[in-house]
Amino acid sequence: MPNLIDLSIPVRHGDGRLGLEVAFSTPYSFDKCGWQGSSFSMFAHYATHVDAPNHFIEGGHGIDQVPISRLMGAAALVPLDDHGAAKAITADTLEERGRHVRRGDIAILRTGWSDRYWGQQTFWTEGPYLDTSGADWLVERGVKAVVYDFSEEFAVRRPDFRGEDCPVHHRILGADIYNIEYVHRLAKISAPRCAILALPLKLAGLDGAPARVVAIEGLDPSAEFTVTP
Repeated sequence: MPNLIDLSIPVRHGDGRLGLEVAFSTPYSFDKCGWQGSSFSMFAHYATHVDAPNHFIEGGHGIDQVPISRLMGAAALVPLDDHGAAKAITADTLEERGRHVRRGDIAILRTGWSDRYWGQQTFWTEGPYLDTSGADWLVERGVKAVVYDFSEEFAVRRPDFRGEDCPVHHRILGADIYNIEYVHRLAKISAPRCAILALPLKLAGLDGAPARVVAIEGLDPSAEFTVTP
């Protein structure tokens, strides 16, 4: 029987980043009307989410146009648990540890950083990051998406970063590869190959969206999901 591992980070009222807080409200309550209905607002790139190309590629398509077949399927876990504070993940490291990554896979880069520091400023300012050579390796390997449990762009640890400061996002998104960012619990995945399912909200035209991301063990890791148009 397949084993499902929820990799999604919970989102709570008052959370947030870059000065943008998550806000929950309950305009309809049991006290008022005998039922509950809530609303929320949040930054599209907080907690577990998927980047669309127009996040960094001007004129790129939005999150509602991302083919969901690109966000599900066979995945390869690359162990990087020795990559702690401010350590770059290079092409040489990915070549050494990611030999099992196949063309068309979803690459899972596991450092354990989110399990240790999510909810702390340390997560954003001191973590490991993806070197530009590492981004090139992922593109050349032909993966279709990348799962991260750390903030992969070095420049974003600065509060005043600009788009042109972010070569990793330009390289990955410009190659039609999707970032599945800020997951946790990757240590729960027991084998080097599994399947990933990431389903972002279909927010028309936006540059990203919160997503529920699940690893699936116990399936044929080479199996393909069928998507009905």
